[in-house]
Amino acid sequence: MKLKSILTLVALGTMGSLIARADSNATTATFSNPDEPGRFQARLMHGEVLIQGADVEEVSVRTDASRDPREEVRDDGMRVLSSGASFSLIEKNNVITLDYGNGMDWAEPAQFVVTVPHDTHLDIEVSIGGEIDVDDISGNIAIKNLNGEIELQNISGGAIIESMNGEIEASFTELHPERPLSFTSMNGEIELHLPVDAQANVRFRTQNGSILTNFDNEEMVTTTTSGRTFAPEAHEEIAEFAAEMAEGAVEMAMEIAEEVRDAMAEARIEIAEVQREREHAEREMDHARAEMDRAQAEMERVQAEVAREVAKAPRAPRPPRPPSIPSMAGGKVVSGTLNGGGVDLQVATMNGDILIRKKE
Repeated sequence: MKLKSILTLVALGTMGSLIARADSNATTATFSNPDEPGRFQARLMHGEVLIQGADVEEVSVRTDASRDPREEVRDDGMRVLSSGASFSLIEKNNVITLDYGNGMDWAEPAQFVVTVPHDTHLDIEVSIGGEIDVDDISGNIAIKNLNGEIELQNISGGAIIESMNGEIEASFTELHPERPLSFTSMNGEIELHLPVDAQANVRFRTQNGSILTNFDNEEMVTTTTSGRTFAPEAHEEIAEFAAEMAEGAVEMAMEIAEEVRDAMAEARIEIAEVQREREHAEREMDHARAEMDRAQAEMERVQAEVAREVAKAPRAPRPPRPPSIPSMAGGKVVSGTLNGGGVDLQVATMNGDILIRKKE
């Protein structure tokens, strides 16, 4: 990935120049109930977001976007009812909301560097696209991005991550049975780095790609099914041969009649065998369809469970969500257990590989 393995360098280096330029737009907000994990949610038209967990008690945001003038009181007493593209940062009911570009005809891409307490729950949506990087968060994470890479480092909470067009990479320090994980991309590789002793019930699906892991057969025990089963076509060569022989029976009726009868009998046997194979193939296809339906239902259950976990904190009003990723069917489905089973782990991509690596 573009920002792979350099999240810290980005925060301290490349983003350092952004912070230096954006001091005038740096702002902070404090959770109204600091005794409970707060929620930080971002609603962006498009832009890059870097979120860093730290030993802090407040949320700070640095950006090159301008502050919403509607939050400021003018000296002449006038109120701003509308303005150009700008961002706002509002706290309500232990939820801090960053809003940028929503409701505007157009908004220039912006960069946001956000520092939050480690246990903050994250809820991030980017309507058009932009890279999203998260580091050192133990709270639950929900991310929906239309176009752009998503990279998570040093994560230990639940996660529901979706990208329509973009790679996803996540590295976990630990997994918790009560915090399910779900990763989905229509067009993009998905790569997960898991602790060697991680325990999970796994289900992987890819339509056009490979499913790879460096966990050995004893650590990750799986079975593979296919979303499609091909029924064999009826073999009619023998029947056609018999028909051709029958046409010559006018000249040699007595001699060939017996051969024709034998050939027709063989053809009937062959056709009956083909019919049995076709019926078997249809049963296999029905079984495969049922397996896909069960897999889809299971994935939807896990996503709903993660969404409920993420949604424990009160939600502030928000603009419409980006388009949902369509349900997937077909392709290769791998299911099983990692180190005996544990947390539910779902990974699906339409066009891309799935890589499950041991965390180094």
